[in-house]
Amino acid sequence: MENPFIFGTATYDECFTDREKEVERLSLNFRNGINTIIISPRRWGKTSLVMKTATVVKHKALAVVNVDIFSCRSEIDFYHLLAVEIIKQTSTKWEEWASNTKQFLSALMPRITFGADSLNDFTISFDFSNKRTTEEEVLSLPEKIAIAKKIKIVVCIDEFQQIAEFNDSVTFQKKQNH
Repeated sequence: MENPFIFGTATYDECFTDREKEVERLSLNFRNGINTIIISPRRWGKTSLVMKTATVVKHKALAVVNVDIFSCRSEIDFYHLLAVEIIKQTSTKWEEWASNTKQFLSALMPRITFGADSLNDFTISFDFSNKRTTEEEVLSLPEKIAIAKKIKIVVCIDEFQQIAEFNDSVTFQKKQNH
């Protein structure tokens, strides 16, 4: 008999078991816009729980954006990754990425790089020369897109503890969109 569990990587398919109550509770929180923090030791399935819940609540009027900030070493890294993931995960193709970037992040200069397959192999990055504008635009991005598309957007930040490594992390954590 083969072990049905996967260790070391997040999963939300048939390998995800016995968390029905947690999925139900998190689903309600997603649908009702309730801020939620999931705390447990590493490798206990927090990311899998969020991924599973995202598939359960998936609906054309609710987008779940997952942002893994493990590789972020600074505020600028965070803003860049947050902007890219929100644009990518609330858009369906690269033309919409470009349009949404221009519409919702007007103060940032987007750069789109294409690979061999221009329909599927491309990246987007931004020029973050004006830090204050960057903060405000990126932090308000989910709300702007939600209003324009008439949807709800849930942003899930994985590896949130990475923010403690940023310079002046306490001030960063207190920032909010005004």
